[in-house]
Amino acid sequence: MRFDDLSRYMTGVLVPLSALRTEAGPGVGEFADLPLLAQWCKAAGLDLIQLLPVNDTGSESSPYSALSVFALHPMYLRISDLPEYRNLDGAERESVTRELEAIRATHAGSSRIRYGELLRAKLQVTHAVFSAARRTAAPEAVLEQFMSTNPWVRPYATFKLLKEQNDQRPWKEWEQYRDPTAADMEAIWSLDANRRTLFFHVWLQMRLEEQFLAAVRAVDALGIMLKGDLPIMANEDSVDVWSTRDAFITRLRAGAPPDMFSHLGQYWDFPIYDWGHLAQTGYHWWKDRLAQAEKYYAAYRIDHVLGFFRVWAISALNSSGLLGHFYPSATASRDRLHEAGLDDARIRWLAEPHVTGREIREVAAGAASSGREPAHGASADGLASDDPSDDPSSNGGSGVQASAVIDAAFTRIGDEDLFLFADGIRGERDIRELPFSEEIREWLVSRYRDRALVRLEHDRFAPAWSYRSCGRYQELGEHEKESFERLVDELGQQSEEIWEEQGRKILGFMRDASEMLPCAEDLGVIPNCVPRVLHDLGILGLRIPRWARLWDQPGQPYIPPNEFPFQSVCVPSVHDTSTMRGWWRENDDKFPFWKSLGLSGKPPREYDAETARLVTDAVMQTSSAICVLQMQDYLALCGDLTPGDPDDERVNIPGIVNDTNWNYRVPFTLEELLGHADLARTIMQMTERRRARPVNVPDEGVRSC
Repeated sequence: MRFDDLSRYMTGVLVPLSALRTEAGPGVGEFADLPLLAQWCKAAGLDLIQLLPVNDTGSESSPYSALSVFALHPMYLRISDLPEYRNLDGAERESVTRELEAIRATHAGSSRIRYGELLRAKLQVTHAVFSAARRTAAPEAVLEQFMSTNPWVRPYATFKLLKEQNDQRPWKEWEQYRDPTAADMEAIWSLDANRRTLFFHVWLQMRLEEQFLAAVRAVDALGIMLKGDLPIMANEDSVDVWSTRDAFITRLRAGAPPDMFSHLGQYWDFPIYDWGHLAQTGYHWWKDRLAQAEKYYAAYRIDHVLGFFRVWAISALNSSGLLGHFYPSATASRDRLHEAGLDDARIRWLAEPHVTGREIREVAAGAASSGREPAHGASADGLASDDPSDDPSSNGGSGVQASAVIDAAFTRIGDEDLFLFADGIRGERDIRELPFSEEIREWLVSRYRDRALVRLEHDRFAPAWSYRSCGRYQELGEHEKESFERLVDELGQQSEEIWEEQGRKILGFMRDASEMLPCAEDLGVIPNCVPRVLHDLGILGLRIPRWARLWDQPGQPYIPPNEFPFQSVCVPSVHDTSTMRGWWRENDDKFPFWKSLGLSGKPPREYDAETARLVTDAVMQTSSAICVLQMQDYLALCGDLTPGDPDDERVNIPGIVNDTNWNYRVPFTLEELLGHADLARTIMQMTERRRARPVNVPDEGVRSC
């Protein structure tokens, strides 16, 4: 949809579609619930509804782990609105109605979404409706027409069929069709036994699109716009990676470098994009993705926008983020390392861990003395070392074990008692599979990570993120260290230019490829080029007041929300954070934040309804063009609408696997919220004050369509 103008302050609500609750709902939000949410927004003076991704994620409850970046999630289908349901004969319709009532009786009252159980139940009924309809009609011609205008749906239906035939295993574990060809696709579609399942998935996507579009039209008629969310990464076990392999570099995985929260960095297990190939195709795949989103949204959030400039890329053979490198970036050839004063021996010294036999024997002896001998019943027969220093009598009887470790993981350097990792050890995952105790494997992994240079393809090298902590780097002379760090600085400066060029190119085509308003998630430590490119392209950045601080100044003062750039979106909390009420409980020193909001006196100890109204009103007067609050933060404005524990309001806790992530439900129906006049009146007073503020729209950078 077209975003018309950004010449006034706008305010919205952020909520997962799945979290919506209605009187007739089955225990999860559906596309057909959006008009009712829009009615509530209109009553509260809001302009915008921001949703989390709504793509098909299969058995995964996280909306950021999709099976397809195009297909909609079957969970959001309203079965009773299907024309096939309305056309069922009496007995069939009665049977389906009973099943729908049973689903609602089981799930509607749940405080959390029972994701897997509910999805299976809805799909079972949906299959029944489709089967009954096919006995009285032949929808193939209609479905063929839908496929012709939505070419992504054919490989998607094929992928779903093959997932079912392979017990939902990842495509890399299939015996057939791991690398599909056009002939494979034709062969699969030509089999009569496959046609019902294939056409079911096409039909389901057609009906989902119809229901979503009908909801979009109703929302738009109320003067409310929708903002979507485009995750940057595609799940490896997705139809996108399976059928569009050239768009990805599957030997590399995206992640994040080490920081104060994770000394090993993050390994996300998502393949990275091959931007070179995508550029050669005119970014066709991405343009199609934007066109699909534009059917529904007037604005969209660009998830992890930094990844369009550069991504932290890690070998798929590793399992942590420590040995990654920025991709793309300036890297060093062997000749450039020579120019920096490093000969080939020094390069190998910094790029390959050198492990002494003494270290190996000591670790083996320690494992033996603690009773943690080789795991999995590893045999010691025939593994004695020829090295006299490996005599069992000299190390507590663990000489055979040390030899086993050497044989499995290392290669000796000449006749020295010094070893490199063997060629067969290609990454951390190979070490994890060795038949030794966990203690020995962990030690091997830690030694494997000990390097100052990461060797890449074509004999190029990148500085390791933690190169200064590499034991062998610390042994370099001061002159060598100075030369190495000059090289690191030079590569960093050159990389900034590469990142700016790539970010400007990719985000430029994305901005021009649709009439939606692009809004970037630009949190974290970002290169200097990122805000510059976003400003120049008219892409809004993100500001979370609790994190918006002058980090390089004494005391790290908060930036007042009324000093945020107009070209930004202000969001007090998001799906990956605690709510404002939760943060208030977690944060002991609230005074600096309270003061940044322009509020007088001391901040209240409790985040009750009165505190919520003061904080929310102050935040809502931000100078950001758009201010969006989570539904939970709006509910806090009235004390009778919040649960006792703020943790119950969290949507997701990143990096944690638990029973509550992604299954949050709004504790009240939309009908009940529409009847809560005090809440709507309170929000309306704030939005009217925000709307009445004069807007000083910058002459440049902000997009106006």
